[in-house]
Amino acid sequence: MLAKPLYEPRLIPADKPFQGTIDDVLIRIDGIDPNRYEKTRNYLDGAVTWLSPYITHGVINTTTVAARLLEKHNPEACYQLLYELAWREYFHRTWQKFGDDIFDDIYHPQAGVESTHIPQPFIDAETGILVLDDGIKTVKDTGFMHNHLRMWIAGTLCNVAHTHWKQPARWLYYHLLDGDLASNTLSWQWIAGTFSHKQYIANQNNLNTYSRSKQHDTWLDRDYESLAKIATPVELQQRCEDLHLSQNTLGSDVPNRVNGKIALRSLWNLNPNWAPSRPVDETVLFIEQSQIDEWPMAQHRWDFIEHWVKQLGIEVWRGSVEELNQLANQGVQFVHEEYPACAHWPGDVTERTFYYDLPEKNFRSFSQFWKQVK
Repeated sequence: MLAKPLYEPRLIPADKPFQGTIDDVLIRIDGIDPNRYEKTRNYLDGAVTWLSPYITHGVINTTTVAARLLEKHNPEACYQLLYELAWREYFHRTWQKFGDDIFDDIYHPQAGVESTHIPQPFIDAETGILVLDDGIKTVKDTGFMHNHLRMWIAGTLCNVAHTHWKQPARWLYYHLLDGDLASNTLSWQWIAGTFSHKQYIANQNNLNTYSRSKQHDTWLDRDYESLAKIATPVELQQRCEDLHLSQNTLGSDVPNRVNGKIALRSLWNLNPNWAPSRPVDETVLFIEQSQIDEWPMAQHRWDFIEHWVKQLGIEVWRGSVEELNQLANQGVQFVHEEYPACAHWPGDVTERTFYYDLPEKNFRSFSQFWKQVK
């Protein structure tokens, strides 16, 4: 009789292609069981929603998710889901507050950093930890990664391999289908202790519990006290100097001359129901080249974006804000939705929809934010 494997990969179900129409997305929301979500969400095979790619790119927003949940379920049953939506809004409110400062150590310098480069075994999915390696292979192939698995990878990279969070955050953002600049960046900083009071570490026993793995005798198979004190394990000491992140070519050049009033959509505003604050002659998706050079994205993400752009039936421009400014100087009137990554775009700005009101008092942590909005 063959022995059972130490870990059976939790494959992404075949019914999660993230294509379809907005109606298909709404059906997905309506099918959520909030009780199962609350009880199983931390397990890799748990009843997670798979909604985050749509929220990240603005196909839907947190208000739509919350409202449709509360049409079918009472608030107590939805508490955990509403709590998780609040985390996303907390990260974005923090981005609004701090601007581009979130892309550096925000509250404290990261302690114990030995390198700014990712260990090569993470790039190659050869860490020796079966759960981590399977998760890395899956996200590189599909863009999917469970949130708990992201925490394990970030915790081991930052606080066991003693790597500064910035390059690993850029690497994971590249591969994720739902990579969100605020949520991804500030989650890595929370793990690294630069946006929280302490660093996060998970050991092999924690991984085994929530992945149903049975692996032992690894460099991660230690108690927390000793794990917090170890030097970078020998298995992780080889570093990757260059991530070699390829880029996509969606879009055409910004035209030299155009007439009328134009609504600019960003990569984060693909909502079919969005309408600018005033009548316009044309709507286009604008891709800012310098931004995607800084934060490139894998092809499966561009495929997702292109699908939803086709749903909108709009043209795509790719270029610089300077080119938009030149058109504005010629008399073109622009309007776009508020988003921190687009704060320097020309034209009028419409407010973005949030489920929770902006807290009246300052908030330095999620608990301070949640106390005011819940």
